[in-house]
Amino acid sequence: MNFNPSAIETSGPQPFDPEVRRQRAAQIVQVFHRHYGDQVVAIGYYGSIAKGTDGPYSDIEMQCVIDGSRLENTYEWNAGPWKAEVNMQSRDVLLEEAAIIEGNWPITHGAYSHVLPVYDPDGFFEQLQSVVHSQPESKFQEAIKELIVGDILEQIGKVRNAWALGNPGYLPTLACELARSGACLIGLANRTLYSSASRMIAESLVLPEKPEGYQAICQMVTSGELSDPEKIVESANIFWGGVEDWAEAHGIRIVEQLDELIGEV
Repeated sequence: MNFNPSAIETSGPQPFDPEVRRQRAAQIVQVFHRHYGDQVVAIGYYGSIAKGTDGPYSDIEMQCVIDGSRLENTYEWNAGPWKAEVNMQSRDVLLEEAAIIEGNWPITHGAYSHVLPVYDPDGFFEQLQSVVHSQPESKFQEAIKELIVGDILEQIGKVRNAWALGNPGYLPTLACELARSGACLIGLANRTLYSSASRMIAESLVLPEKPEGYQAICQMVTSGELSDPEKIVESANIFWGGVEDWAEAHGIRIVEQLDELIGEV
């Protein structure tokens, strides 16, 4: 059966040329200047428009920085044939958020680092980018440890539970979660921000510092070959062994006892 997009595109996102999308974004900028006046510090695009990779159905994502303290709001709306989101924050909030290093850093922090300025007379977005990339090594090491113990190890436990309890229907979802967590681990290890969540697996595979077994998990997920429960379990276990070896090689201690943790407080 041939796929006919027009049969289902009667509502929701509609295709637009990049120039039309940028015209709409320019109108959004005018609205913020009109409502907030001199409070506006900077406005810029993030996401696909900032990178010049937006497709015909891409939404508009913008960052509006305003003067003030502890101010934060998000405007997200459906305009019918197109969608837009504007994160409006004061400088102090943005700078704090940019300095946070967590497991999903390779996915989330492109919004702070890859901003295409529309209005930025004081160079704030350059300052924001500097904060993202100047955090100490200790923060990355702690984020990697938390990702391995808090996410990957937990996902491996769920894989083994699904197999042990005869619930293989959950395994494809867990394989996708492992691929995502593995991509975040590799991004953190390489201090690399991915261009988008949809491209993170492909971009992670060309980076060094990959644990053994990660590529096999990715192959299953990207090819859609997730119908063999036994193969998923086997690949997940190999990947976990690779993560353990990787952590040891990088001096990251992932096995601890409660008495030790309490003693550190």
